[in-house]
This record gives sequence, structure tokens and C-alpha cells, in this order.
Amino acid sequence: MENKNIQLAFAAINKDWDELIPQLTEMDGTKDYVLYGKDNQYPEYLYGLYNDVSTLKTIIEGISDYVVGNDVKCNIKGFEMQINTKGDTLRELVRLCARDYLIYGGFAIQVIRNKVGDVRELYYMDFRYIRSSKKNDIFWYSEDFTKKYVRGNKTVVYPKFIPEAKDVASSILYVSNNKSTTYPIPRYSGAIKACEMERAIDTYHLSSIENGFGGSYIINFLNGIPTDEVKAEIEKNVNEKFCGASNAGRVLINFGNSKDNATTLERLDTEDFGEKYKAAAERAKNQIFTSFRAIPTLFADLSATTGFNSQEFTESFKVFNRTVCKPIQQTICDSIDRIFGTGNSVNITPFSLDDMVKEDVVE
Repeated sequence: MENKNIQLAFAAINKDWDELIPQLTEMDGTKDYVLYGKDNQYPEYLYGLYNDVSTLKTIIEGISDYVVGNDVKCNIKGFEMQINTKGDTLRELVRLCARDYLIYGGFAIQVIRNKVGDVRELYYMDFRYIRSSKKNDIFWYSEDFTKKYVRGNKTVVYPKFIPEAKDVASSILYVSNNKSTTYPIPRYSGAIKACEMERAIDTYHLSSIENGFGGSYIINFLNGIPTDEVKAEIEKNVNEKFCGASNAGRVLINFGNSKDNATTLERLDTEDFGEKYKAAAERAKNQIFTSFRAIPTLFADLSATTGFNSQEFTESFKVFNRTVCKPIQQTICDSIDRIFGTGNSVNITPFSLDDMVKEDVVE
């Protein structure tokens, strides 16, 4: 009987981006602490986004500046000029805490007491290097959690800061924006894919310049149709070398039996290719700004400005300051008040725009 099955000898190479994006999962592993992400590296992933995605970094840096405002003062005797023996100031601490709160959704402060139990020093603790017990009552600090064994990795264990525990020399004040889970949820969690989109587009355009391999292509191997195993190996090699954002192209491989066994490379023209990338980049940017309840103009991005006058700018900043910046200021001030066991331990003089914006001092 004649075999009428038709064998198609081409394959499209594609990648599922959803599978490549790490997820914020909390897992009980072999450690005493809860794993921060499936591989315990989720904060590293967020820090990578912060460094690689220009829109995200601009917003986070801008809000951090808005949070510290024009001045930060400590009203506790002995902490007016510096907060530790390294010479760090309260302004520096507040800014770093605000930045971590925006990147990860939480921040941490190391509290050191003297022999009589009084608070003696405060230190910023990089949230990226902290892991927590399920109940947030014990914390592990290490600059490399990829090591298999914690003990061999210069890991320091700290108890939770408790105001009444005067006999504890060093402890951690751990602040999270989410009380229902061990680790916080970043404010821009709904825009993670948008961040990845912007990062991929930047990588694509850089690779297009470096490699000159933009657009989509079809490679024809015309020396016969190989076995499935050989096809898979060829596709794997081409995929690793040419495909993805870092290689600026998507490849379609075809196997055939003609043209004297020649291998050919053909470009597949894409309609409005540049416009599609421009629209994708703009969409990603807008989603990131939306996740922070922000507008580009507040961060010196005037590319989309159309008739936006100073009065509208001032009113927009007032709303943004009230709904985004002040809650972060209040969270940090309340945390420091808790450390010192008193109210009004910190004063933040709000940022002003040529004296157009005047808000009450946060206490």
C-alpha cells in the first residue's frame, strides 16, 4: 500500500519565556531557613532586573531620592551626626532602606546594643543577602547562598529584634510589605514580564549592532533529510549560537534534497519590524511605570510630554508624593521609632520642586 503520509522537514525554534522567568516561591529545604525562590536566588534575580532594566532603575532611584527628601534628621541623642562607628548617616540608611523596599518589598536593619541594653549602633543590611525562618524570628546573612553548606559559607545568624530584649547584643529588624508570607512581594510583581521585555529588547538591539544578524532567517540544508536525532542536534547547535534576544534573530531550519546539496540562508522580511519593537518597548515602559503609580514626567522623562505644564506637574507630584513616597517614609520612620522605643525619632523634610510643592514634615 502506498504511504500517503507527508513528512514536513522544517522546524521552528522558539523559547517559552514564562519558563525562563524565576518565580517567587517559598520552599522548606534542607536548611533551617525558608528558600527564597526555587533556587534560593530570587532576590539576585530582582537585583539583576534593577541593574539591567533602565526604566525600573530610574523609577527606584527616583523614588528613593524623593523618600529622603531635602533632609533627614535624627532626634535621638548621639545619633544626630552618624549612626555607627563606620560613620554612616541616618539619611544614607533611610535611602538604602527605601531602595530595598522598592526592589524586594522589604528591608532590614541591624541593631547593636551596648552592655546596659541601650541601642548603640544601626547598620543597613542588604536584603539580598538575608534569609529568614518561616516565622521571621531568626535570620541568616550571607553574601553567597549558592554554597551547599551554610557553615562553610561565612553565614551569620541573627535573632529578631525585640524592643524588650535588652540583653541581645545584635539583632535584625526585618520589615516586609506582606505579612502573610515569609518573604515580601515586590511592588512591580505584576510588571515582571514587562521588565523582561525591556531587557530583551535592549539585548536584541545591542546584538543586532554587534552581529549584524537582525530580522528572521531560514537556513536550508539541502544535502538530504537527516534522521530525527541529527535534526535535533543541528537545531540545538543553531539555537545556542544564533537564537534568542542575545543573538538578535529567530531561525527557521529547513532540510531538503536539492540544489546540489548546498546550504542556503534566506532572510524572512518582517512587516513593520521596527514599529513593532517600538510599540513593545513603549508598552513595557508604561506597564513598569503603572506598577509604581508613576508617570514618566516625574522622573525627568520628557519623551511623551505633550502640553504638560508646570501646574499639572506640581499636582501630579503632590498625588504621587502622598500615595507612594509618604507611605514608604512612614514605614521607615515607624521602624526606627520602634528601635528607639519612642515617637518622632526621625524627621524627613519633604523634597520640593522650586518650592512649588510644600508638604507637612513626616514624623
